[in-house]
This record gives sequence, C-alpha cells and structure tokens, in this order.
Amino acid sequence: MNMEELINERNYILGEIRAYEDLQLALEQIKRFNMENFTETTLKVYDASANSEMEEITESVVAIKIDELTDYLLKISENINRLKNDDGSEIP
Repeated sequence: MNMEELINERNYILGEIRAYEDLQLALEQIKRFNMENFTETTLKVYDASANSEMEEITESVVAIKIDELTDYLLKISENINRLKNDDGSEIP
C-alpha cells in the first residue's frame, strides 16, 4: 500500500472506532435507563446488516470489536511511520 492508501485506511478505521465507541456509550445509557426505570438489566440489540441472520450485539462484542480495530489501527500507523522514514516505497 502506498502512503495515500494507508492514510485513507487509517481514517476509515478511525471512523469505525468512533462509531463503535458511540454504540458502546448508547448501550450503557440504555442499560442504565432500563435499570433505573424498569429494574431490567437485559438489553438485546441486533445487527441486521446480514440478511440471513441477525447477530446479537452485546457490550462485550462491541468491546472486542474496538480492541480489534485499535490493533489494526496500530499496524496501519506503524506502516505509515515506516513509509515516512523510508524512501517512500510501497508496503505490501
């Protein structure tokens, strides 16, 4: 990948991380609201993007996804730094 592709990928991953952090915050707020108003802690949210199956999205699923995206972001950033320090050749 060249520098432009790496930067675009980094920006895309940053956007995904922000979206999952927003989802994590929303799940926490809904859970807190339910506990305060209905003494109910069960919350079920589903990802309907896959037409064949609806995957349940839990707080732990969101946390794992944020960790995975953060690890990938670190690798992208390392590649960007390597390209900046090298002669500008591409990274496979």
